[in-house]
Order: sequence, then C-alpha cells, then structure tokens
Amino acid sequence: MTFYHPWLFWLALTLPAILALYILRPRRRQTVVPSTLLWRPAAFGMEASRPWQRLQSSLLLWLQLLAASLLVLAAAGPVWHGATASGSTIVLLDTSASMGAALGGGTRFDRAREEVLALAAGLRKDDTITVIAFDSQPGVVVRDSDDVEEVRRAVDKVKPGACEGDPGPALSLAGALAGQYDNPRVVLVSDGGLALPDDRADEDDAIPVDEFIPVGDGDASVAIAAINLRSAGSGQAAQVAVVNHGSRPASGLVSLMKGNYPAGSQKWHLDPGKTCYLLWADLPRDVTVQALLKTDSPGMDLLELDNQAWAVPEERMKRKILLVTNGNVFMERALTLLPGSEVYLADTARYEIMLRGDYPYDITVLDGVAGPLPPGAVLLLDPPAGSPVPGLSVGAADNLISLAPVTGSPLLAHVDLADINVREARVLRVGEGWRPDIKSGGQVLFAHAELDGRRLAVWSVNLHRSDLPLRPAFPVLLQNTMDWLLTPGLGVPKLVRPGQEVKIMPSPLSHRLVLEDAGGEAQELAPPFPPASWMPTGLGLYRLISYRAGGSTVREVAVNAYSALEADLRVLDPRDTAGAAGRDEQTGSPSGRALPLARWLALSVLLIIMVEWGVASRGR
Repeated sequence: MTFYHPWLFWLALTLPAILALYILRPRRRQTVVPSTLLWRPAAFGMEASRPWQRLQSSLLLWLQLLAASLLVLAAAGPVWHGATASGSTIVLLDTSASMGAALGGGTRFDRAREEVLALAAGLRKDDTITVIAFDSQPGVVVRDSDDVEEVRRAVDKVKPGACEGDPGPALSLAGALAGQYDNPRVVLVSDGGLALPDDRADEDDAIPVDEFIPVGDGDASVAIAAINLRSAGSGQAAQVAVVNHGSRPASGLVSLMKGNYPAGSQKWHLDPGKTCYLLWADLPRDVTVQALLKTDSPGMDLLELDNQAWAVPEERMKRKILLVTNGNVFMERALTLLPGSEVYLADTARYEIMLRGDYPYDITVLDGVAGPLPPGAVLLLDPPAGSPVPGLSVGAADNLISLAPVTGSPLLAHVDLADINVREARVLRVGEGWRPDIKSGGQVLFAHAELDGRRLAVWSVNLHRSDLPLRPAFPVLLQNTMDWLLTPGLGVPKLVRPGQEVKIMPSPLSHRLVLEDAGGEAQELAPPFPPASWMPTGLGLYRLISYRAGGSTVREVAVNAYSALEADLRVLDPRDTAGAAGRDEQTGSPSGRALPLARWLALSVLLIIMVEWGVASRGR
C-alpha cells in the first residue's frame, strides 16, 4: 500500500486532542436520586476534570478515535495494490470530445485522470509509466516516470478536446516506444466508442491493448447533427437537425441567431434514437446563422459540446477570368456560362499592355497566344509550337487523333470522351511536375501542373477543328479545369470538423493569408507560400482572408463539433468485436490495477458518525 499525500498524516494530531478532551473535560449526568447516599459515586465524575487522571473507557471515545483515524488515513490518499506482474506501463489516455461528458460533479476525463494516477501509484520498484494522450492525433504527456507527482502535474495540464478519438496513431506511437521496455503493459483509459485498427499484429510497430479501463456512466446525449442553408426567394432558409443518441426521451428548445440577432426558437421532443428537423424561413440572404440547443433537464444531455452549430451561406465572391483571343466564340460563350465567374476579353496587343500594370485577373486563358505568361493561373489553349513553360514542349500538329482519358485525372470527373471528333491537335511532351489528362495513341494532348505555387493547364486541341465544343463533355471539362486552376472558396469547405486537416489553395495573386479564429485573434498563415495545412481545434466561425493587390478575399468557415461516434456515450470495450456482450467480464477491476481507498474510508467514517449519533442519543 502507498499513499498519494503522505504529508497529511500530521492530521493525526487530532487523536491526542480527542483524548485530551476526555481527560480534561468533566462529563456529568443529571440524575434524580432518592437519597444523598448515592451522591458519592456521582462525585467520581468530577475528578475527571483534574489533569492526568486515569482515562475511563467509553464507547463514544472509541468511535470518535476510530472516525478521526479513518479520516486521517483517507486524507493521506491510500492506494491498495493487487498482485501484478512486474513491468512498465504505457497508458493511452483518451482526450476525445466524449470525455468531456458530465460524470458526477466533474467529467469523464476527471475520472480518467484518477485512473492514470492510480496506475502510476501502483508501479513497483524500477518500473516506469508512459502516458500518451490522444484524440485524432497522439502526444506523449509523460515518459518513463516513476514519480506519481510528476505524472499528476503532467496529466493535470491535459484537457479533453473537440475531436474524434482515433487510437490508431496512438497505438503506433506506443509500439514505437515499447521497444525499450521488457514486456510492457498497454492500458487504454477511455469511455469506449473507439474503432481499434484491424490487423494490428501485421504491422511492424503494432502493439495490442492489454487492459481497458472504462470511465463514464449514462448515455443521455442530444446534439445538433446538422444545420443547412438554402436559397428561398429573396432570402434564405435554415434547417436544423436534432438527434437523440440516448436511451430515454428528451425535449428542449433550439434557438437560432441570424448574425448577431435572434431569429426565434422552436420546441422539440425526441424519443430514443430519433431525429427531428426544424425549419426557419425568411432569413436574410448572405447571413451566417448559429443554432443553440437547450434541454428541459440537465440529465437529458451529458455532453454540451455539440449543442451549438454554425452555417455559412454560399460564397458570392466571383473569380475574374481574362480570355486572350483573336475570336473564339465557343470559349467566350462557355466561360460566360460558368457560375461564380466574371469574364473579360482582350486581344494580344491589349494583353501585353495589361501585363505592364497591376494584373487583377485570377485566371487567364491564352487562346493560340505565345506571349509571356501572366501572374495567376493559366489555361493554354492550342498553344503554338515551342516551350512556353518549364517542363512543357509543344510539337507539331497531328491529324490522326482519338481521345483516351488518363485514369485518376481531376480534370476529367464526369467527362465522357466517347464519339468526340478532333481533326487537329499538337503533341505535348511533358516533364517533371506535369500530369497528363488526355492522350491519343500514347501522345499527350491535355495536361496540368502546379509550378512555383501556381497552376497551369494546357489543351493542345484546335477547337475550330473539333466537335468538342458541341458535346455535353465540353462545359463539364471546362468547369473542372477552372475549378482546379482556382479552387472556389480557397479550397476550404464551408463546414470543417475539429482535427480535420484542411489544405488551403489561395490565389497565385495572393501575397498574404491570415486566419482569424472565433475570438478574433489573427494568425498569419502565409507567406511563405504555399501555406501549411490548417487543422482547427476549437469551435466557432473562422475567417480566412487572402490579401492581393487591390483588395482581399474572405472565406468564412464553420467548425462544428458533432460526431455520431462521440455523441454516442455508451461505454463499450473497443476490443470486444461482439459489441456490449461480455463487456463486464473484460472491464472488471483487474488484479494489476491500484485501487484508491479514500472513498471507501470516507463512507466508513460516515457510518461511524451515524452510529456515534445513535449512541449519544441514548446517553451511553
């Protein structure tokens, strides 16, 4: 047995204080007697007020001494150690969103901390403990420690986040660290709801979970599963989905905010496992909305993290496209029909003049033009022979052409090249950095590349000698190409989940990229370009601001916490492939785990105080 707080044994000074009270304080009883002959025995009680007299045994005295002794022992934090095999321990501590669910007066994660400290206190001589905290990504909290206080300080700094739990990377990290130990014990402290990776034994760094310590109680969970915006007349409408993951009925209220103003509230009532949809119509266009959920009783929802959600309206920013041509009606008409685009025309002479000043166009389409490349993204259409860009060589025209798609090309999604006739196209020779899209007899005709932070695409087909512009494939191919050259919304989806890695695709004309979080704090992501991937950890509305000459582009992003995996608060052993059956046998208190005794000692003191009250009330 060891103690968390051995220095608190000084509280044992209360024991002699209790004894002193019984020695120094007279304890008289009022007694009605028929004769003064009985006064003599009553006088002996008064002698107890004289110091250093012999202590008389009393049931109340022994009960009070026992209660004080147990309280002192409980304050010292005793831990009982069962029989365990010698060996170091690697603890995988779950910090996913569900660990923030309410449990008693705290959270599930508070209980998990206690379990980790109990494991640290149960170490034998020369054994150590390593703690790996994980949600979507793992991190070593403390390594090779045999000091309970060091583990306590390290674990107290860890907080549950808003991400889904993924034990796979944590198990890989544990496997990499396990090589320095002799037969280490791997312990998972979690509330379950995790998917252990399959076939871990076949991986070089795999390591199995030897023990699962469950934390958590109850499964009451109601969440905002989704919030969607759609156009409705001159405004927009919002639909909020509420789901009950618990095993009991729940009810409450959902309030909606349109920007900074309330848009009304609606009541809901859900049976277990059911979903309802609430609709708000006639909302202003282009306004971000927020939904807030409250239950009629706190016991209906143990996890509050997913009780709010945001939704961002469709982006209204248009990309500017410049078509440099001497008269290509097909391309001009097709570009004009692209959604979210503004198309401008220029001939070769005007184009060369425009390059000398501030160039405001996001995408430039050079139709048969061999001139210098502009800033930003470029589509080379039927380029003249030569080497317009590094790694690309344009050859002579070929008249024997049959189009064949290249598997996996992002430009050919939903594009059907069957029965398309091409009478003339130039053969492309592509080098490093270029990826072919369409070939003809092994020769490359369409290709794309990302060079020096900007994107380029080339179509070697002469559209005037092809029926491609008349086919349904043409607008789809053009839309795919424009979206790849300049991804709408900086390449960031309107809805992102915590822990999700987001690759940002700013315009090549951008010279600065700034991220503003939900609290308004700004973080500069670039330069240098390209910016590193962004992985949000907090909830709320974020703003990505891309600065360029003459203005800026703002992209609002909603980061919502809902995850069906985390919202399901049932505590299941992730090692049990059969589900909940047999879980109690696997997750019972293992013999190798230290058992804190403070709670049991406190309960014992409560029982003793009740007995003492009964004895005192009877005058004994």
